[in-house]
Amino acid sequence: MIAKISVLSLALFACAGAIAEPIKGDAELGFVNTSGNSETQTVNAKLKLTKDTENWSHQANLAALSNSNSESTTAEKYTAAFQSDRKLDERSFLYGLATYEDDRFSGFKYQATVGAGYGYKVINNDERVLTLEIGPGYRVNSVDDVVDANGFVTIPGDEESEVTLRLGETYVWKFSETAEFNQYLTVEGGEDNTITKLGASVKSALTGALALKLGVDLKMTDKVPSGRDDTDTETYAAITYSF
Repeated sequence: MIAKISVLSLALFACAGAIAEPIKGDAELGFVNTSGNSETQTVNAKLKLTKDTENWSHQANLAALSNSNSESTTAEKYTAAFQSDRKLDERSFLYGLATYEDDRFSGFKYQATVGAGYGYKVINNDERVLTLEIGPGYRVNSVDDVVDANGFVTIPGDEESEVTLRLGETYVWKFSETAEFNQYLTVEGGEDNTITKLGASVKSALTGALALKLGVDLKMTDKVPSGRDDTDTETYAAITYSF
C-alpha cells in the first residue's frame, strides 16, 4: 500500500513536470520524543513535495521513524499521504486524497484511507491562510494478530472497513519574513471508530535553504486494540532543507 501511494504520487508529479511551474520540496531530519504506545527518543525523516499550477495543487508527504537497541525495536512508523486539489476559484477547490500509516506499536498492522470533498480558504492573503475541508471517505483498519509468549497466533487480527466523514482544517501564519506558524486538525469519524489528528509547528529560517522547526503532533483514536493507549504524541525539533 505505501509503495502504491508513493509510486502514484511520483507518477502524478512526473506528469505535472511538463508544466512550467517547478516542484518544490522540504526534506526534514529531526529528533523526536514519542509518548503513548511508543516511549522513546529517536530520529525521524520526512519529505514533502508540492506542485502548484493554474488549475491544480498537488502535495505528497512521506515520513519514517525508527529506533532500536541491542535487544529490540522500540519505535517504528511509516506514513505516506497524497492530496490533489482542483481549483474552482481563488478560494474554493475540490480535493482527492489517499493516506497510509504503518505504526508497529499502535496495535494496527496498517491504517489506510481514501477520500474526496470540498475545500474553502476562509482567509487567503500573503500573511495568513485558513483552509476548511469536508468530504466523505473510506477507511481500512487492519488489527494486529494476538500472539502468545512463544510467538504463536492465538487470535487472528480483524480487518475493519467503514465509510467516514472527514473534517479538515489548516492554518498558516507567516508572522515575519523568516518565520511561520503552521497548524492542522483532521477528524475522520465513522460508525466504528473516530480518529483525530492535531499538530502545530514553528519554522524559522537559519541561513539560505536551511531552517529550524519545532513542533508537536497528536493522534487520538476513539477505539484501540486491547492494551493500547488511545493517544500518541510526537514532540520534535528538526532541521529542514527547502528546494
